[in-house]
Amino acid sequence: MNGDKQHAVWRESIEKYGKETQSIVCMEECSELIQAVSKRLRGKPGATDNLAEEMADVIICLYLLKEMYDITDEQLEEWIARKTARQSKRMQADDPFLEGEDAE
Repeated sequence: MNGDKQHAVWRESIEKYGKETQSIVCMEECSELIQAVSKRLRGKPGATDNLAEEMADVIICLYLLKEMYDITDEQLEEWIARKTARQSKRMQADDPFLEGEDAE
């Protein structure tokens, strides 16, 4: 399935199920990703494939959330740049818990 078809399916799912239901599903998928990471860290059988599956679900949910809440690529890029710069400062300071940096 090409990218245009995928986006069409995602937009249709928002129309069919609604913003609230899709938002709840996205929250649930994030929870499932947390569980998959935990299973992978504990070395459970099949955990790597399960992790990839749950990552795919969350990536799809990110597209849905972006569409439903009118988040622009520019907004995302700005926040990614800010968060990456903050992480860089933390690593340079060798202190992963710098005070006050989360307020940026």
